[in-house]
Amino acid sequence: MAGRNAINKPKIKMLAQSHARSLSRKRAARSSVQTRSSTSRYASKSLTAPRPTDSKSLALYTGETPLSQSVMTTNTLSKKRAKKIARNQKYLSQKQEDELMMDMDKQMKEKSRLDKVKKALWDLIENFEKNGPTVLPTGEGTTLGVQSF
Repeated sequence: MAGRNAINKPKIKMLAQSHARSLSRKRAARSSVQTRSSTSRYASKSLTAPRPTDSKSLALYTGETPLSQSVMTTNTLSKKRAKKIARNQKYLSQKQEDELMMDMDKQMKEKSRLDKVKKALWDLIENFEKNGPTVLPTGEGTTLGVQSF
């Protein structure tokens, strides 16, 4: 076979074909693992590989790891890490409950303020209907036209 630098060989085409062949061989040998970005949003999380940014320990704790292709695995979760995750989840749920209670308290306060304002306005309307407009005896002049002294 002629050398790589032989003058009469279409070097670029030959090298490109060789490169493509080796890449396809590697691609075929590699088992394709579906990632979350390559599947739909609603695909089962247990069938897809996690994103690189996803926490491995949290996935191990919740059991959202993909089905293993091999028998042996190195992904384990220590007791200390499991306790830490459980504690953080407890704090998170407690925080969400507290926020929910605070929202309910805010709504109750806003309702009570609104009720006070409504009551004051209705009292004003009822007084106006009973007594008519209030006229001050010390009023000087009129508000219509020119003031008179």
